[in-house]
Amino acid sequence: MKSNSSKNIQCPFTLQWPIPRSHLKDEPGKAIYSRAFIASNIPSVKYYFAIFPNGFSLRNREQTYLSLYLEYHENIKAEAKFKISIETANYQCEENHVSEKCLRWGKMCFTTEELFDSEKRFIVNGEMTIKIEGVLTIEKEEILKPWKSGNFDDSLCLTLWNQTESKDFAISVKGQEITAHKWVLALRSPVFEKMFESGMKEAKENKVEIPDFSFNIVESAIKRCYHQNLANESTSLETKMDMLQFFEKYDIQLLNEIL
Repeated sequence: MKSNSSKNIQCPFTLQWPIPRSHLKDEPGKAIYSRAFIASNIPSVKYYFAIFPNGFSLRNREQTYLSLYLEYHENIKAEAKFKISIETANYQCEENHVSEKCLRWGKMCFTTEELFDSEKRFIVNGEMTIKIEGVLTIEKEEILKPWKSGNFDDSLCLTLWNQTESKDFAISVKGQEITAHKWVLALRSPVFEKMFESGMKEAKENKVEIPDFSFNIVESAIKRCYHQNLANESTSLETKMDMLQFFEKYDIQLLNEIL
């Protein structure tokens, strides 16, 4: 059963980047970097910019390059569409780049001589200000939710729990382990859903450790994500209270009604 599809997430960005003239080194290969930014709604993606005032190697010295870097570690496809402008010099360029790996875009924008030419007005009052506006579009895998309702067919849910080979996520509790399907956990719990979509360590390793509940509580809760008949119904009041705390922590609202 295929449990993943893809979706597009867009993140607009803007940057006003003032660079003092004294920082614009004239040696080939020397770069100045902006600070790094985390995409506001794509926390697994980081981006930053660089300027090479005198080229990034001896082969392209005396040419000024601007570069965009995207860093991410998921199986995603990234598109960057943006405009670079230096208003004092009446300079602007528009770019659109797509990559399925970490993206590094670079463009020769003007010569080093033009950069330091006072008549070109790239540098005014001792600094150059670069304005960058654009949109990052990320195509990434998402967990499919085959059913929007929690009212699954009994036999289907019970059979699904027993399909151990198709389970793709492990939950470790004090040395013991429970396996489950990501899409089931994501369907039941917004906390797990965000974990899987964010590119966190747990999503990459397909494993999470839960240290603050007993194995019996976690196992019973995960089983209830599939069907209430999988869990032991003869639970004490203390056990029910612990399980409610687990449901509250992972925002499993539907299952609160079962108890």
